Amino acid sequence: ADEPTPAILDAIKTNVSENIRESLRSRIVVQGHRWGCLDTEFAQAKANHYTRILAADCLWMEQNHENLVRSMLHFLSHAPEARIYCVAGFHTGRAKVASFFEEAVPELGLEVEEMFEMDADGNRRGWARERNGGREDIGERNKWLVVSTLKRPSP
Repeated sequence: ADEPTPAILDAIKTNVSENIRESLRSRIVVQGHRWGCLDTEFAQAKANHYTRILAADCLWMEQNHENLVRSMLHFLSHAPEARIYCVAGFHTGRAKVASFFEEAVPELGLEVEEMFEMDADGNRRGWARERNGGREDIGERNKWLVVSTLKRPSP
């Protein structure tokens, strides 16, 4: 999380206990992490450890985009199949989402493998930095999410 407060961590633990089968819960650890803070015991122990990372609805704070990408790169395995799955709503506007994918991601060393928009019914359309000349209806905008797959660039 961008700010791993006890309340947030407790909510995640509750979600795990209510939504994950008991037989699988022992494989799950809920651990706080402040984006970009890579010198903690947890961060050091899990450097380049994960082949799958899910980032859900965490692009709304532009000032933390670079720290988020730094953490993604730090924890992402160097295995060729390692991927980051990123899903974000447009409720804070397309510009913030675009800033993440068009600036922070490539500048810090990740690349977009796939990116599209999807609505609640599963309809897909191509990613667009803006729609209707920047005059997209807020109600319509809020029906859609951006879905992307990020990876380390090929050597």
